Amino acid sequence: MSYIELNDIGIFYILHKSTAEKTGSVILIHGAGGNHLSMLSVFNHIKKKYGRIFDILVLDLPSHFRSAAHGRENPADGITYYAETINALSSKLFGEGKNYILIGHSMGAQVCIKCASLFPGNVEKAMLIAGCHNTYISDSFIKSLESSFDRTIILFLKDALASKDKSILNNALIDIKRTPRQTVINDFKYSQYYSGHCEDDLNIINRRKIPFNLIYSKKDLIMQDKCMKELHKKLAGSVIREIPAKNHIDFLYENYPMEKEIDKFLLT
Repeated sequence: MSYIELNDIGIFYILHKSTAEKTGSVILIHGAGGNHLSMLSVFNHIKKKYGRIFDILVLDLPSHFRSAAHGRENPADGITYYAETINALSSKLFGEGKNYILIGHSMGAQVCIKCASLFPGNVEKAMLIAGCHNTYISDSFIKSLESSFDRTIILFLKDALASKDKSILNNALIDIKRTPRQTVINDFKYSQYYSGHCEDDLNIINRRKIPFNLIYSKKDLIMQDKCMKELHKKLAGSVIREIPAKNHIDFLYENYPMEKEIDKFLLT
């Protein structure tokens, strides 16, 4: 566990370094309001099976959990800023210009798309887990977050977890509250803005023929399969897979079908 200074901001990360001479690099990106803990099960799976051949990086995006605040309020800047942070961190830890593989969940999928558009020479391929270009976030949802955060985020988590179990919801609320409230609100604003401004990025990805794998579940109430299928049509040559997952979060925690998809993705 370490910190690194990027533009005077401390970024928290966990890095596994392979001892092999030639390795690939994998970067894991969490979703809105999340943190590195969201992706830790995926990190451990890759490390256990492929730690000899891959360097693996997981982080808290700026202003999330253990990373320092960044002060970016403009929704037009957010996803771009996160993508620039990912690329700068890669340059510092893996070496300038080295290619990397991206795996992003939920909002992290949008960060993957933006990163592949901004730095197409560096992104080898990307996997989007329960994440899409268009998140269908409404103005009323944003306003509700700003006026009644706890109530609104609980309703959101009920959908994300497909559960009314109070203990499960309380644990999820504790997790998301590791990130400052305004950062969580900003994440949803960033995603909402990006949903309407991503076409140029998709066109760049198509021109550069960067491979994308899209993973979804029909039981996911947050990221509906119609969006994933639409993105599949927009990204030429992308691969789409529907796997068993109980909810928006179930992809991330020792989900055997998900782990098999990661295996295939990394080795092809």
